Amino acid sequence: MATTLPVSRQERFAQWWSLRSGRERIALLLVGSLVALALLWWLAWQPLQRDSERLARELVQQRGVLADARRQADEIVGLARNAPTPPAGDVRAAIESALARQGLKPSGAIERIEGERWRMTFDAISFDALTSLLDTLQRDAGVRAAEVSVTGRVEPGQVRAEFTLTRG
Repeated sequence: MATTLPVSRQERFAQWWSLRSGRERIALLLVGSLVALALLWWLAWQPLQRDSERLARELVQQRGVLADARRQADEIVGLARNAPTPPAGDVRAAIESALARQGLKPSGAIERIEGERWRMTFDAISFDALTSLLDTLQRDAGVRAAEVSVTGRVEPGQVRAEFTLTRG
């Protein structure tokens, strides 16, 4: 009674391969090579091509963004170079002069706090007049708003405004 031992895959493949003729082996090698090349093209080359094209498009876009950033940086440097110097005189007088030119009067006195800071309050002022005042104060008096508290009033366009100005 003969028993058969289990044969491994490698042994079965070697036996199957040895049963093929020379022409069959060459044909199988050619077909296998073509399949391997097709898989290589599909899994490696095609994704590389897509990524290269995408990166080329992104490069053009990023160069445009860089040119815009450089233009804006040059503009910022020009603005900083041409920025007006704050007036050297009395800041309180400059603030009062700007208020008088716009025909505005704060609810209370203009308080000086902590050295180069001033506080004022308007119980009722139009929002447009407030923004215009802050712009004028920055441009003409050399002070800018450091803290602003604006509360809407019942009257349309009117607000209650408290703000602190600082030099520079």
